[in-house]
Formats: sequence, C-alpha cells, structure tokens
Amino acid sequence: MVMVCLGCLKLNSDTIPPLQSSLASGFAVATLVQMFGHISDCHMNPAVTALFFSLGKIDIITSMIYVFAELTGSTAGYGILWALTPTDIKDLNPGHCETVVHSSLNSMTAAAIELIISSMLMFMICACLDQRNTHKQDSVPIKFGLTIATVGLCAGNLTGASMNPARSFGPALWHTQWANHWIYWVSPIIAGFFIPKVYQYFFQKDLTVKSIN
Repeated sequence: MVMVCLGCLKLNSDTIPPLQSSLASGFAVATLVQMFGHISDCHMNPAVTALFFSLGKIDIITSMIYVFAELTGSTAGYGILWALTPTDIKDLNPGHCETVVHSSLNSMTAAAIELIISSMLMFMICACLDQRNTHKQDSVPIKFGLTIATVGLCAGNLTGASMNPARSFGPALWHTQWANHWIYWVSPIIAGFFIPKVYQYFFQKDLTVKSIN
C-alpha cells in the first residue's frame, strides 16, 4: 500500500523529470525494505513471492496470502492517493500512475523488456540471498532502491518499468485500464520462477540466507 502511494506521489508525469520519478520509486522501496525486511522479507511484489516459493522458502498457502495482501495493498494505496489528489491535477493527467506500453512498441517487445528488467531485479535478490553476501546485509535496502531507480531510468518511458504485478494492478483496477496488462503479470512471474534456478545452476546453489535484510 505504502509503496504504490509513495511511488505514485507525483502530480503530473509530464512535468516530473524521469530522474525524480525513478528516485522516488527507488527510495520508497528502499525505505520499506529497511522497515519491514527483517519481519516479512518485505515482498511487496508477487514476482518476489514467486522467487521465494521457487526456492522453497515459503509454501503455496503462504504465497497466496502474500499475493492477496500485495494486490489489496496496491489497490488501497492507490485509492488513498487518488482520493487525496486535487481534481484539477486529476484532470491534467487522469491515469498518471498506470504502467502503459509506449505507442511505438508492440506487446511482445514490451513483454521482453519487462522480462529483462524483472530478471535483473530477481538476480539482485538472489545475490542478496547468496551465503557469500551474508556480511553485506546492511546495504540490502540501498541495493533494492538503486536497482529500482536504475531500471526505472532505463525502461520507465518504454513500459513503465513495473517489474511488479501488484504495482500495475492497483492503478489499472481503479481506472479500468487493462490494455496489455498481462505483460505486467507474465514477464515478472516468469522471472521470479526461473531466475533463481538459473542463479543456482551457474553461480551458487546455497541461497539460504534467511532474510533479505
């Protein structure tokens, strides 16, 4: 809830520089990971939940509960933000937090972009869970924040750089905008399931750090 509310807290995306928007999202995630990472691993993202399920760290029931909480939080967070947004700002940019595909891209290209950037995020999480990084856990929130900000700068204008089905779900539900919405589910979830296996096969089988913070 807080992630969507803070990450979308911009008045008009046409006047907000991409750097500011990307940093806002990155810092919001970093703050939440610092606050809640040691409690629940601070998933905030069904793709991250898929990663933890793929590694056997959580069971299917827990995964479903996490995903339900993530979608509910996204919907509630954006609803609160939208309720607090002045009417004149809404009129300027009625769907300012929706993740949309750039008009010059087809859906498959957009899906490929989301798959690549989601894979980068999942790879970073696997690195945080690597036993060889046990002594570097204090910097995990910074790693998350900078990864989100970097990817946002690179792909934000192409697909919205979602990497998170829940992040896209709340605004889409409130605005009933489902065009290409499947991209923001399929690509991140595929990355969440398969990148841990790739990481374990090529780099380190022992991803047993108990918490990402």
